[in-house]
This record gives sequence, C-alpha cells and structure tokens, in this order.
Amino acid sequence: MNIDVRKAKVGDEVRMAEILVAAWRHAYSGIMSPALLDALDINQKTAMWRTALERAGKGSYLVAEVNGRVEGFAVFGPARDKDLDGSESAEIVSINIDPDKWGSGLGRSLLNSMIERLSTDGFGSIYLWVVEQNERAMRLYQRNGFICEGRIKTDPKHSGVQELRLVRILA
Repeated sequence: MNIDVRKAKVGDEVRMAEILVAAWRHAYSGIMSPALLDALDINQKTAMWRTALERAGKGSYLVAEVNGRVEGFAVFGPARDKDLDGSESAEIVSINIDPDKWGSGLGRSLLNSMIERLSTDGFGSIYLWVVEQNERAMRLYQRNGFICEGRIKTDPKHSGVQELRLVRILA
C-alpha cells in the first residue's frame, strides 16, 4: 500500500470529520458512553475542521492518503499541558484512522512524519494522552517508543474515562 502523508488543507475537512466519527465510534464503543458517541455529528465536526484549517494557529494538521483518498489524519503542536514548556515539548492532540484501514501502517506513517517534523523544529520530547482501555492505540505508541510517565487525567467530556500521558524523547 502506498501511503502519502501531507499537510492537511481546506477541502479535507469532510473526510477528516467522517474519519473522526467512525474511529471514535469503533475505538470507544463500550468504553465511552453511547450517548456521547451517538452525539458525534459529521456536520459539526466538518465545520470545526474547516475553521481549524482556515486559521493559522499553533497546531499542525497532517493527512495520510492511500490512492489519493484521505484515510487518516493527525493534529499536533506545542505542549498545552501547564507543567510542560511548549517550546521544548510537543503534543500529539489526535491521530484518527478510518477503521477500515486500521493495521495498515497509516498510524505509524503519521507518527513518523510528526516525529520527523518536531525533531527538525527542535522539540526535545513529544507526548500524548491516550484512553487507558484503548489497547490498539497503546500498542501503536509503545511500539514506537512512547512510555507511560505516570500522569493520569479524567476528562468529563470523554465520559470520565481515565487517560494516561505517554511521552517519547526526541533529542
């Protein structure tokens, strides 16, 4: 499979929304509340991604294409956690892959592209928050050098599930 990773652009927002909704409904079924997952709205997510892609901000957006079709995306940027220095640490905010393409290498391709860009930009570490029960994501991150650093948070917007902070040193 030929995977192309590129910067996301206006026009990708519908596919990004479709992927996010499908990925969350598959990954978090039985973990997050059915009401939260049922409430995910492609039109609302499309508007959210369109706004994000139209505005220049601190975040960066990548998409992974297979045969010219967006099948996954990632969002990353300087650390947002208050205990970390945003000029030294970067955060992966989101990686979502179309569930029909899980296990195809898209997540690894997006991770490698982010790590390469963040290393080039001089970041010393990269971190992310992952839902503890999301075993598929945990395996991906751990296989790619991320370790659990012991921080835990509970986000009421995510049905109160526990999320673990994983980190990888880049430098």
